Amino acid sequence: MQPTFQIGQLVRLQSPHGQGESRTYCVTRILPARDERTSAYLIKTMTGAERVVKPHDIKAASANAVP
Repeated sequence: MQPTFQIGQLVRLQSPHGQGESRTYCVTRILPARDERTSAYLIKTMTGAERVVKPHDIKAASANAVP
């Protein structure tokens, strides 16, 4: 399956209430699927904080977002 997001792409976290987190992350690695057919992503902030997320957890950031 083709990844939804690409390495280097800026993203923001989705919120279950429609309000996204204001912090912008950069996709740094596409991780292989384990139990699903959907890949996971390693994302990182400018301060170095990293987290692993699924595609439904993130959305593309606007083109003028600052990482």
